[in-house]
Amino acid sequence: MPLKRWMLIGMWLISGWADRCLAVIFLATDDVQHNTTPPGDNSGWQYEGKFIGFLGVPIAPNFFITAQHIGGNPGDGFDFHGDIYTTIAVHDCPASDLRIWEVDHGKPFPTYAPLSSGVADVGATAAIFGRGTRRGAQIVVGGEAKGWLWGVGDGVERWGRNTVAQTVSSAGLGEFLSCDFDNPGLADECHLSVGDSGGGMFVLENGLWRLAGIHYSVDGPFRIGTLGSPFNAALFDAGGLDYLVDETQQLWISLPDLAQNNPSSFYSSRIAAVLPWITSVASEAASLAQENFSAWQRLYFTPAQIAEPAITGPMADFDGDGISNLLEFALNLDPTFREIAAMEPGTGLRGLPALSLATVDGNTRLALEFVRRTSTSGAGLTYTPQFSSDLLDWQSGGGTETVTPINPRWERVKVVDFLSTLEAPKRFARLCVTLAE
Repeated sequence: MPLKRWMLIGMWLISGWADRCLAVIFLATDDVQHNTTPPGDNSGWQYEGKFIGFLGVPIAPNFFITAQHIGGNPGDGFDFHGDIYTTIAVHDCPASDLRIWEVDHGKPFPTYAPLSSGVADVGATAAIFGRGTRRGAQIVVGGEAKGWLWGVGDGVERWGRNTVAQTVSSAGLGEFLSCDFDNPGLADECHLSVGDSGGGMFVLENGLWRLAGIHYSVDGPFRIGTLGSPFNAALFDAGGLDYLVDETQQLWISLPDLAQNNPSSFYSSRIAAVLPWITSVASEAASLAQENFSAWQRLYFTPAQIAEPAITGPMADFDGDGISNLLEFALNLDPTFREIAAMEPGTGLRGLPALSLATVDGNTRLALEFVRRTSTSGAGLTYTPQFSSDLLDWQSGGGTETVTPINPRWERVKVVDFLSTLEAPKRFARLCVTLAE
């Protein structure tokens, strides 16, 4: 791992510093359309809002969090899926680059992102969100590809993946989560560039994608040889390049070109490191938001779309995948992502109900397994498993139900048929979901 001199990634600066970040750059492709639509797994895209050209994430009914260094003023609007929230006050963390903006209390956020406790941060496969530059020209040293320059900034929101390698600390700036641009890396392995500042890093903890970091900086700048011009780049191998470690003294070091890649990294201000401060500003951030159908709609649809029940109402099918919006809400699916997939029995967190066979007292029985919003989550849903021998007469109840808690919002339910295959050779199962008026 190279010695680290971070560059901010939010806005163009003068002198040897580069930007404070613009958009996700991918290892595998330079396709400008790649990952410009939701990933479909509810991994954080739905919680991202746009703020003065960057991103921010709601964390409580009247608060969203972003990076201090991107700037902004009270009165600036926060665009959350086409709905504009007016900022009224700012709260800066004294020990990091994190900034919480307060919005007009007459218009609270309908729901907000869960926060990481930190227990699952390091080693996690993280979902990364940002806006900005495309992948630029390839960097080649001694005939060996090293990565890519930052390209043209287009302000388009994209998502990628990376592994949280470690935590690092800096005096006065607090603690960061660090990710390396590995080759080979994950599917959708990504780096950051100018304009990504304020975007979120989400990790899967306790069955929920939770906000773990807010993007702050990347390694750089670099140069090729002592006479080379400094440049900013996403590098999967910085070996053979010079790296600026002290801007004031213009101190550069040469990184040895070894057989093993030496990737550059990016850094996100760690949420878990300042949770007491966050909850001192926004006490509701400590709890999981109640989420009914109306609040859930506003995570995915614009106000204009919500005003059209024929496309975004409970019985509508916005993405045309044959699954109603109500079932997408009930089964932890994304209503804007066309997908027909059953949940994984025993471990699944989302998806259509799964059918399997269970052995009870030596007899084979049909089993129906699904995820369910908990009774305390505020969803207002009723889930009714039903079994039938002829697809005409459906029986509710009578089966054996096993409930496995996942988190305060979700649980996994397995219902085993009350009849065996000896008693009824043909059996069918279905799940009925109703929404309280």
